[in-house]
Amino acid sequence: MKPLPVPATFTAMLAALFFMLIAIPAAALEVLDYVYSIREGGTVVFSHDKHFKALLPKDGVTGDSCTICHTTIYSTRGRRTFTMAEMYKGRSCGACHGKRAFSLSKCGLCHTVKDVTYRVFPTGDVVFPHTVHISKIQCDACHPRLFKAGRNRPVGMAAMEKGKSCGACHNAKKAFALGDCSRCHLAGNVLMKAKKPWAVTFNHAAHLPAYKCIDCHPGIFRLGYEKSRPRMTMTDMSNGKSCGACHDDRTAFTARLNCHRCHDNM
Repeated sequence: MKPLPVPATFTAMLAALFFMLIAIPAAALEVLDYVYSIREGGTVVFSHDKHFKALLPKDGVTGDSCTICHTTIYSTRGRRTFTMAEMYKGRSCGACHGKRAFSLSKCGLCHTVKDVTYRVFPTGDVVFPHTVHISKIQCDACHPRLFKAGRNRPVGMAAMEKGKSCGACHNAKKAFALGDCSRCHLAGNVLMKAKKPWAVTFNHAAHLPAYKCIDCHPGIFRLGYEKSRPRMTMTDMSNGKSCGACHDDRTAFTARLNCHRCHDNM
């Protein structure tokens, strides 16, 4: 079966419509933002409006402006994705970014970065603030060499002390040492219940200016002590156990005859 011939008038109407669309301002065309969902890089929103303003700040925008990117860089058909490696070779966003626009290494300008919370037992949550770090270093200083984008396997302090994970920088040379625990781990008050005379609230903030965490942990108090605390008596403390390791009237005031300095509500 032969295809039906297309009337010349219809072809002329299509051509006229095409030229009419070109003359319409892009704002009137309602060019929407394009959202890329990236498995290990969050969500990237491509704003047509921002790019129009950057590329054509004075000349104004018409439908013909779209040809700057379409179809030389992006096809109007299909949704082929590109990797960062391809972009660094000039494909996709890399056709402009790194040449006539900001560098591809400035990841936070496109990729949404947020704080990362690590659930750490028994010291409590550790919050990694991306904004603090990317104000000093580029994303590629950590990704993907130290941390792959997305979820990572937990790394212990022993591994960090060997240069893994946070320990790659937190070595007292590039950044503060791992031994400065309270900079990351939030040490709050610990309630020590006692039948007689009264409970004791251990205040970390009062002790940290004079001592380091490793002065007490894990030698005197193992981590998680407040959840599985062995019973200690004043006699034990007089023999150098628990608080008595320091409160011996030499390192700090004696635990004997100073009850009101530790026990609440006395």
